[in-house]
Amino acid sequence: MPPVAARFRKRSLLRAGVPLLLIGILAGCGMIPPEPKTEAAKSVFTLYNIVFAMGVAVFLGVEGFIVYSVVRYRRRDDRLPPQTHGNTLVEIIWTAIPTVIVFILFVLSVTTLVKVEAKSDPSQGGVNIQVEGFQWQWRFRYLDGDSNPDNDVTVTGQQGQPPTMVVPVGEPIRLTLVSHDVIHSFYVPQFLIKRDVIPVPEGQEPNHLEFTVSDVGTYAGQCAEFCGNFHATMTFSVQAMTRSDFESWLSDTKAGRTPRPSVQPGGQTLELTAKNVAFDKTELQASADQKFTLKFTNQEAIPHNVVITDKDNKQLFKSDDLTGPDKSGEFAVPALPAGQYTFFCSFHPAQMVGTLTVQ
Repeated sequence: MPPVAARFRKRSLLRAGVPLLLIGILAGCGMIPPEPKTEAAKSVFTLYNIVFAMGVAVFLGVEGFIVYSVVRYRRRDDRLPPQTHGNTLVEIIWTAIPTVIVFILFVLSVTTLVKVEAKSDPSQGGVNIQVEGFQWQWRFRYLDGDSNPDNDVTVTGQQGQPPTMVVPVGEPIRLTLVSHDVIHSFYVPQFLIKRDVIPVPEGQEPNHLEFTVSDVGTYAGQCAEFCGNFHATMTFSVQAMTRSDFESWLSDTKAGRTPRPSVQPGGQTLELTAKNVAFDKTELQASADQKFTLKFTNQEAIPHNVVITDKDNKQLFKSDDLTGPDKSGEFAVPALPAGQYTFFCSFHPAQMVGTLTVQ
């Protein structure tokens, strides 16, 4: 090959290879899981990072040797290079390295699985909830231990109104997962675990899931198993609060009262209006570390709401669902640290979205 043609080919390979390498790196960064918010999720997150680091090391090692071989032993003439038939030391190395890696990953995986599947003693406290999945919604039944199910607090989702599972932080939450029709899957991304909700014959044990939420907050959840036409609308949220706030919520719900918000309205007031499947503002500003009031008005005869998330897509606030026309509500938003946040309508997230700047 003429020297000019060889240089042109190398430049072409570089121009194609560098963008592909950058795309690969960015794709790998996009696969990093969200910040863990349960005790078991922290173990899963650590395991993921270890596996990812080992994968990167293996990739760089293998690709490095390939590139080295291509450059070092590229063809210069028609003569055959020296022929080598086997190398015992190299064969031992390339057998030993994968064996050690697999053994390490096996031990770490089993250790993590033991933590994820660990069960607490029911006598030590906690909350027992029966999660019922059905096309295409959720029902959360808080089991109080007596034989009368009519006394149990029940939260049921409706079309356009996903339910919220309210739980205390720092305590084991024990879920019994029951399906009334097809296979569903209980999944909260920031818990880094999902569990299938399977319709089992009477007399057989359903799936169970236990976790302990570590931080106060609201976390989005969804069905992660395709279950029919409206699978995408089968969502829910988990609201974690202190034990005292949880007790207040539980007593208010049992008495048929509207639960008191954990944050009372106050501070500055931001106004936002929904009309023609759009917000009247795409940018809002608020003061850092100070709670504020969101006055939201829906001028349409279809439901809208306002959800605020951070850069990791963690849900920090969600207003009530309002169906107009001319339906308004004032909602307390907790204090947020300085930064940029996203607000959107969960019913129309593509069309109704904006930026909240806190400074």
